[in-house]
Amino acid sequence: MGGFVLLHRAPGEDRSLAQAAALAAFARMGMPAPRIVQGADFLLAVYPKRQASEPAFQQFSNGDFVCACGTLIYDDMVGTPAAAGFYRDYSRQYSTRDKALGHYAVILHKDGETEIVPDGFGGFLVFYDEARRVASSSFLAIASVLDRVTLGTQGACEYVFNGVVSGNATVFEEILLAPVNATIAVGKERLEIHTQPLPTPAIVSGEPFEATVGQSMQLLDRYFAAVAASFGDRVTCALSGGYDSRLILALLRRHGINPRIYVYGPPGDKDVMLARTIAEGEGFALEIVDKDKQLAFPPEEFGAVAYENFLASDGYTWSGIFTNGAERAQRASRVNGNAIALNGGGGEIWRNFFYLLDRTYTPREILWSFYSQFDPETCTDAFAQEDYFRKLEDKLATLIGGGKPSLPRPLVEWLYHYFRCRAWDGRINNINNTFGFVALPFLERPVTEHASTIPIAWKNHGAYEAELIRRADPRLASYPSGYGHDFSGPPPLARRLTDYATYLRPPWLRRFAYRVKNRVRRPAEWPDYLQQKYRDAALPGGVQTMTELFQLDRVTDPAQTARILTLEYLIRQFEGRIRVDFDRSAIPGSKKCAA
Repeated sequence: MGGFVLLHRAPGEDRSLAQAAALAAFARMGMPAPRIVQGADFLLAVYPKRQASEPAFQQFSNGDFVCACGTLIYDDMVGTPAAAGFYRDYSRQYSTRDKALGHYAVILHKDGETEIVPDGFGGFLVFYDEARRVASSSFLAIASVLDRVTLGTQGACEYVFNGVVSGNATVFEEILLAPVNATIAVGKERLEIHTQPLPTPAIVSGEPFEATVGQSMQLLDRYFAAVAASFGDRVTCALSGGYDSRLILALLRRHGINPRIYVYGPPGDKDVMLARTIAEGEGFALEIVDKDKQLAFPPEEFGAVAYENFLASDGYTWSGIFTNGAERAQRASRVNGNAIALNGGGGEIWRNFFYLLDRTYTPREILWSFYSQFDPETCTDAFAQEDYFRKLEDKLATLIGGGKPSLPRPLVEWLYHYFRCRAWDGRINNINNTFGFVALPFLERPVTEHASTIPIAWKNHGAYEAELIRRADPRLASYPSGYGHDFSGPPPLARRLTDYATYLRPPWLRRFAYRVKNRVRRPAEWPDYLQQKYRDAALPGGVQTMTELFQLDRVTDPAQTARILTLEYLIRQFEGRIRVDFDRSAIPGSKKCAA
C-alpha cells in the first residue's frame, strides 16, 4: 500500500471537508484512487502503490479488515498475504511486530478495536495532528486538513542545519510523529497514542568475537532469506565504493539473488569507477545513472518543476525542491517489475560512525559532534544556539526515557539509529514506498539492539563490517574500495592513522569545524537550480520570510541554501493558513550566543 489517511469522527460529526482536503492532497501528489473504509468513529482512505492497482487490503466476513502500508514482510510474504498473516497473529498481548520484518504501518480492525501499528523500529513514519483527529503516512495530507500550521525557529533550524527535524516533530508544530514502539488506537473522542518504553543498551557485549560475528550473520541471514523467499531476483540495489552497499550485495549473492545493480555519479566519479571494476570482474550488468545530467530545464520552466518536486517530496526532504527532479524518475525505476529496492541506510552502525573514542559522553558532546553543522553568523538574532541545543537535548531525553548526564558508549551507538537514522531515512522511506517496496535491512530493531553493543574496538576503521563482507562473499571483499584499500584483510596503517586524527579531536572542538568552512568557502558559482534566475522562477519577488531567521548573503553551503529556499516555498504554499513564529522575545533570558 502506498499511503493512507485516517480521520477520527465523533458520533454524528461531519468530516467531509477534512476528508476532501486530505484526498485532494493525495490526488495532487499523483496517487492512484483510494479505497474508502468507514467505521463508526473513523474514515479511512488507503492508497495502492503507484505501480499497483489495488492496496494491500483484506476485508473479513465478520466486518474486520487489515491493510499494510509501506513494506511488510511476514511469514516470507508481502502485500495482502503478509497483512492477513499479521492480522491472524495480532493480539495486544503478543507482539506480532517481533515476527515481522520491514518498515510499515498496519491498520486493522479486530476484536472491536481499530488500530494503527507501525513497525518496531519506527522506520515508516506515521504523522498525526496535535489534536489527534487525523493520522497519515503523508505530512502534506495532514497539513492540508488543518486550519492553521506554524513554522517555528527550532523546526526551521533543524531542517536547514541537519536536513531533517529530529525526534517526534516536523517542520510544522501542529504535526507530530508517532513515537517509536507506539500504537495509535481510534478512541471514542480522539486518536490515542499508546507508547511503551524502549530498552536502551548500557553495557558492551561480553561475547567473544567469533560468537558475535555469528550472531550478526544470523540476523542478516534471517532478513535476506526472507527477501529471497518473497522476491527472488526482483531486487534492486546500489553499489558504490563504501561498506554498506557492498555488504548488501554480498548478502544478496550469499542467498542466491541476482539483483539489478546501479551506481549514481558522472563519468570519472570514484564510485562509478569502483562499481564498474567490480561489475566487470564479476560479470554482472551495471546501470550508471548521472542524475545531474538526466534532466535540464530553462529558468522559465522551473516554476512548474519546483511544484512537482514539492509534491513528490511530500513538502520537504533533505535535498530540498531546487533540483532537476531526476530522483522522482529514479524512485519509480528502482521498483519496476514489482521489485524491492534495498537501501544501505544505517549500515554505519557496524562501524564507529561517530568517530568517537570509546568512553561515555554527555548529550551535549554528542550534539557538538554531529548536530553542529551550522554557523551562527548565518542567522539573525532570532536564533540562539543554546536554545537550539537545549531543545535537541530534550528530544534525546524523551527518546531514552529521561535526561541522563552521561551516555554509555552502547547508547551512543543506539542513538545513531533511533535518533539520526529514523529521522533521516524514515522521511525518504515513506516517499519511496509510495512507488513500490523498499527495504532498509540495517534499520531493523533486532539489528540495532545487537549492533549497538558490539565493542567499539572491533568497529574501528571499518574492520567489523569488512569482516561481515568477507564472511558473506570473500570475492566481493577482495575488490578495492573508496577508502583506498580492499575489505579482505585488516585495515592498513595509513587508514588507521587517518581515522585517529578524527577520533582524537574532542567534541567541543568539532562544533567549530563547520563554521570555519562556511567562512572561508565562497563558491564561484551556485549549482544550476540555485542560481538567481531559477530562484526567481520558483519564488517570484525573492525570499521574503526566511530572511527573518537567516542572512542568505552569509550562507555559502548550497545544501543549506536549498533548504532555506524550500521552507520559503512551503510557506507560500500555505499562505493564509500559516503562522511563522521566529519571535524569541517570550523566551526568558534568551540571547544570541556569539560565534
